[in-house]
Amino acid sequence: MTLADRLNKIIDEQGLTKRAFAKTLGVSENYIYQLTGSQEKLTTISETLAKLIALEFGYDKDWIIYGDKS
Repeated sequence: MTLADRLNKIIDEQGLTKRAFAKTLGVSENYIYQLTGSQEKLTTISETLAKLIALEFGYDKDWIIYGDKS
């Protein structure tokens, strides 16, 4: 599962739009689309943003950054 897959999973499970997800995190909607889209995809996320997502939505920070390590 890629970073984009994990972020899209969080967004879907929370029932949010990408716009609402971005607003909650205080980042631009464009940045979220770069993280989650199929074009111009970013493949890394800062630890600070991962911690914020973990705090706001209850997901494990390491899972957000690295995925499952099995």
